[in-house]
Amino acid sequence: MVLQTLARSRSVCAPLIASRVSARQFHASISRSLHEVPNLLYKDEFEKNGVAGFLRPENYEIAYNQNMAYLVDRLNTATAGTEYETATTKQIILSMARNPTYAAVFAAASMAHNTHFFFDSLSPNVEKDQLERYHHLTEALTKSFGSTKVLRNTMLSMANSMTGPGFTWLLQAKKHSSSAAGNTSSLPEYRLLNTYNAGTPYPEAMLRQQSVDQSGTTGYTGSAGSFGSSSSRARDSPKIPPGTELITPILCVSTWEHCYLPEYGVAGKKQYLKEWWKSINWNAVDNRAEKRAPKLGQFDRGSK
Repeated sequence: MVLQTLARSRSVCAPLIASRVSARQFHASISRSLHEVPNLLYKDEFEKNGVAGFLRPENYEIAYNQNMAYLVDRLNTATAGTEYETATTKQIILSMARNPTYAAVFAAASMAHNTHFFFDSLSPNVEKDQLERYHHLTEALTKSFGSTKVLRNTMLSMANSMTGPGFTWLLQAKKHSSSAAGNTSSLPEYRLLNTYNAGTPYPEAMLRQQSVDQSGTTGYTGSAGSFGSSSSRARDSPKIPPGTELITPILCVSTWEHCYLPEYGVAGKKQYLKEWWKSINWNAVDNRAEKRAPKLGQFDRGSK
């Protein structure tokens, strides 16, 4: 089923946008239309066959198509006629995260952003797209976690141990330094983070940043109170103090019940996570990751 676009033109004479909305447009650029559901790289394949070995077509329809249509409709309703109707989801997240008055708008933008990020990391070609093919990424992940097996086990354990719905993230991280002295490492570092409900992994959002579950799992714990404030509009550069970890999300998994209950059942979350790991689009993950420890200003390029 092809989703009917939710975009609306600012001009009554202009046609509806019918072209494919890419991940970069959805997360990073400013368009002249209201928000719309972005197509995925494997949209046709997923709608016809589901995510092979992971989600059946009818479950994909609920978890992505219907869910995203609902979230984008909420976002358009909330931002219509305001300066945010043409802002990206990330711009809305960073701008509204610390203002409780706009909690509902933040939640819709963040959930849409996170959900698309999750589904945009899936592949139907699991046999051809193995992590080991990406040698530099594998080397960097091994440096941070000891082995890719430890990464897998830790990430799945963190996601399975969450006591509420949300997302588990793999993040590329570096310390923000006031000088270039800290940019000597040849490999970036990686962290794991759980965010709950519509929480965001971006440290610039500060108050909405959430740490890992307190149920005993291990991983990146975050430091919500240590992050500097962002500007009133996300297009302005955030003021980040030295010592803050700058992060780029490269992978996430949703632990929302609507993603796994229909196919895996109440007790099936652990199996859902195991099958998800087999369905990761490692090419997309590798493309998001910096191949070397980046200099200041290189993180999250094009997403501000």
